[in-house]
Amino acid sequence: MNKLLIEIGTEELPASVIQPVGEYLRQEVSQILKPTKEELLFTPRRIALILEGFEDKSEEKEEIILGPPKKACYDENNNPTRALIGFLQKHSARPEDLIEVESKGGLYVAIRRFLSTPKPTQILLESFEDILLKAPLPKSMRWTSSHRIRFSRPIRWLCALYNEGVFPIRFGRLTAGNRTKGHRFLSDGWLEVNHPDQYKDKLLSAYVIPDYRERLRLITFQVEETAKKLNGEPDAPEGLYEEVANLVEYPFVVFGEIDRKFLDLPDRVIITVLAHHQRFFCVRGKDGLLPYFIAVSNNRPVDGRILKGYQKVIRARLEDALFFYGEDLKVRLEELVPKLSEVLFHPKAGSMLDKTQRLMGLVEKLCDLLGLDEDTREKARRSAYLSKADLLTQMVRELDELQGYMGYVYAKAQGEEEEVALALWEQYMSNPTNLLGKLLALADRLDSLYTLISAGEMPTSSSDPYALRRSAQTVFNILEKNHWDINIKELFPQPPQALTDFLKSRLRAHLEPYPYDVVSAVLEVCDPYRPYHCMSLVKRIANLKEEEKFKDIVQAYRRVLKILPKDLEAQEVREELMREEAEMRLWQKVKALEGCCSDIIDLYALKEDIDEFFDSVLVMDKDEGIRNNRLSLLARIKELFNRYADFNKLVYEE
Repeated sequence: MNKLLIEIGTEELPASVIQPVGEYLRQEVSQILKPTKEELLFTPRRIALILEGFEDKSEEKEEIILGPPKKACYDENNNPTRALIGFLQKHSARPEDLIEVESKGGLYVAIRRFLSTPKPTQILLESFEDILLKAPLPKSMRWTSSHRIRFSRPIRWLCALYNEGVFPIRFGRLTAGNRTKGHRFLSDGWLEVNHPDQYKDKLLSAYVIPDYRERLRLITFQVEETAKKLNGEPDAPEGLYEEVANLVEYPFVVFGEIDRKFLDLPDRVIITVLAHHQRFFCVRGKDGLLPYFIAVSNNRPVDGRILKGYQKVIRARLEDALFFYGEDLKVRLEELVPKLSEVLFHPKAGSMLDKTQRLMGLVEKLCDLLGLDEDTREKARRSAYLSKADLLTQMVRELDELQGYMGYVYAKAQGEEEEVALALWEQYMSNPTNLLGKLLALADRLDSLYTLISAGEMPTSSSDPYALRRSAQTVFNILEKNHWDINIKELFPQPPQALTDFLKSRLRAHLEPYPYDVVSAVLEVCDPYRPYHCMSLVKRIANLKEEEKFKDIVQAYRRVLKILPKDLEAQEVREELMREEAEMRLWQKVKALEGCCSDIIDLYALKEDIDEFFDSVLVMDKDEGIRNNRLSLLARIKELFNRYADFNKLVYEE
């Protein structure tokens, strides 16, 4: 069974890059070789593939090259004409290579050739460099004089084996051999590999665990066991275990102590310093954080120097944090608000003070739209006023990921009400839990969408620097979960067309779990500035779509639509021009429903009258006034139905 090993040896890769690039290479190489079994291995210094069970054979393909018609190939003496001679010369063929084929209703001469396609391994050899150059990298670098050769970090070696032989892939000046490298600190350097089956064992003997899942399992077990010995459990932000597993080739777990004075800091500050900046694990006991940390080293901690280095770095960072915390508490948040005029939000949208003032106005309008009481309105204004003040605190300037949280901490310490303080933190969450947090988060996202899109910052397919797609998603989440049917146009009376188009496209993405035809039917007529209304209609129609009553509603709509001129708009319906009882009855029901139709299923009341109208009334009457009046009645019915959806876009299987 054929087996292929490809290893790309590099300088230490960023943890976030390794797996995506590995998956990309696995997909691209597998597409060429079509193996029955594939294995992706990676560490910070290497990305490797082991593939087996693939056929490495060239294929023969028959090719028929059509020439001129037979009658144009020979003269009256049966000698080749210039047309035939030219055809033979063009394809380097001889007269005996010719065959005759039926084509286009006549007899033609042709040449039959058998072409051999390259073997899959040959295709891979020729395309490997291009595949690697197209890897999905957020940033790439050059390390040679070549302007073409780029990667996330310098590539130092290639190891590639096809069964027992070297597979000579190339990247720039590098050509693959049968050597790889062990651990940077714990091995003797180069390792010779003579078959793909030897690869993993050779690395393990040189202190490299090539399997990411095994490193992750080992790290998780060792960290949890160490925490147990310290009478606690690891406090790790989401993704920390996975990130650390991509920072080491062979994990060694160590733990150290933290000076107890640093426990006066808020827990999240300590976790941010240790986990986000040093990739260390905090230890949590029953009553809060314990004065310990757990680290995962890529080197054997033999003489305590590694631990001392960790403790030195941590102490310095926590000393800074403690100083910032003490200094920030001396200044009230409200004193920082005027200074937000010095912080730019966007060149075309003003400063953060301008944004703060806009937020204060928006939360007031939201309170009006939602019918909230005066106490809530005052608290909402207060939370909006303080919402961006923590940007000017020393802690947030140093640790910007604590924005919002530090506003909450400082606001509580300075005597602000719990709801107001919590809103300062929750404004950055996609699913805030407290009412003020929801109002502030909604106002913040809507302000960003309106001001930034008005400023021309429309996201593209590959770029969304202001995270406007995420902002729209947060708006939809808040409105949907709280059943808030607000009209965004009441907050921004003259929104740009770009914002309309953007909201509609994001609504379509948000509603992707529902049938595409239902979503299209609703968004065709529903105002995207009423997102909750659009979402409710989609859910309602998706639930009703297969019910017989609803199918009758769709049928009635399509019957009306079929006779209406395409661009006819609803006009005044004049009762004095009505001649038939059926049209008068239908008109009376339409008027009643226009005033009180509260649910889409109420439209079913028109089904019987619409059928009777078409069965007994000649719409296209000879009298122009009567004809136009009947068409206006049908246009009003269409308009009534279009409050909910364009029912013509719904798809039913025949």
